[in-house]
Amino acid sequence: MNLKNLYICTGVLAILAIITNLLTRTSNAPLQDDRVGSTIVASERLQDAAKVVITTDGTTITLAKGDGNWTLEEKANLPSSYTRINQFARNVAEAKLQRFVSGNPDRIATLGFDGGNSAQFFDASGNTIVAFDLGKETDSGRQFLRYQGEDKAFLVNTTFYIDSNLDSWLEKALVDFDADNVTTIDISLQSGDQLTVERENAESDWTTSASLPEKKILNQSAVSQIASRFSGLNFTATADVDEPNVLAARENGHSFDIALADGNSYTFTIGRQPEVAIEKEVEKEGENGETVTEMEEEIVTPEGPVYFFIAASDSDDPVNGYMESFGFEASSYQFTSLPDSLDALLSDEPEPVTPLVVDPEETEQ
Repeated sequence: MNLKNLYICTGVLAILAIITNLLTRTSNAPLQDDRVGSTIVASERLQDAAKVVITTDGTTITLAKGDGNWTLEEKANLPSSYTRINQFARNVAEAKLQRFVSGNPDRIATLGFDGGNSAQFFDASGNTIVAFDLGKETDSGRQFLRYQGEDKAFLVNTTFYIDSNLDSWLEKALVDFDADNVTTIDISLQSGDQLTVERENAESDWTTSASLPEKKILNQSAVSQIASRFSGLNFTATADVDEPNVLAARENGHSFDIALADGNSYTFTIGRQPEVAIEKEVEKEGENGETVTEMEEEIVTPEGPVYFFIAASDSDDPVNGYMESFGFEASSYQFTSLPDSLDALLSDEPEPVTPLVVDPEETEQ
């Protein structure tokens, strides 16, 4: 072996020795916390959760479980979405402590824990199941975490997106009934038109005792759509009960009394602040430079959002209390898809079928 090859072999061996040493040191490096590699908390422990307190962007979200249902304390204990709570709990249960970051207070102070974002899970006795603070998110989709009461920071293998909008944590359906169970609908439209329709069951046609215009009959599809619309009515946001648009919606809407086969009934009022416009004179310059006066429409009050109101015949129905606490906004479609006049609930009577008359003599031929 010549001198050149000897140098090359020696260099390769030196590099391999360095790599081996680094790998050995890495494999033997202490984790500094034996929880690294495990989940934040065991999933079975979270199953005992009866209260969750989340703080994010300066907003506190308190979710409490009672009688099997979850409610949101900051929204007068309105029902909370089990799907949203379960999604967050699953995210916590599946997140793993990927790496111990630091136990140095100065280092920890740079990781974003001063934002005040945190989560706490409690059992029915008020005992803490797990409580942790959340720090900054990394560019690789991970997030810093610190258990409350400890001076250790970890990096977890996920990020916790927490919506600070309280309404996003609410169950959007306030009443639950099947449209097939609707037997009677008393309709009072904003136009002043009124109509009562009824049926025996979902297989029966809607009928009415009211006198309908000549050659008009009930539009079965249009009437059934009312039952379907309110059985699946959801809200999108809440508002103060005395907010001007809420008050205007109550006074400018349609009303539907819906009776069910089980004897319960609900009164739905749904409306919006209508657009208010006036005609005003405006001076403009004409084609030849002269001053001309034209009439233009000026919107004084813009059209408002849609709100709905519910009154249950059962005085113990919690929806009655909900209406005292908030106004409930709905999508515009929930309002515009409803009939706005009696004519929208009617259709033309089918033309009578003229029987075919066959001449007996032509038959014999």
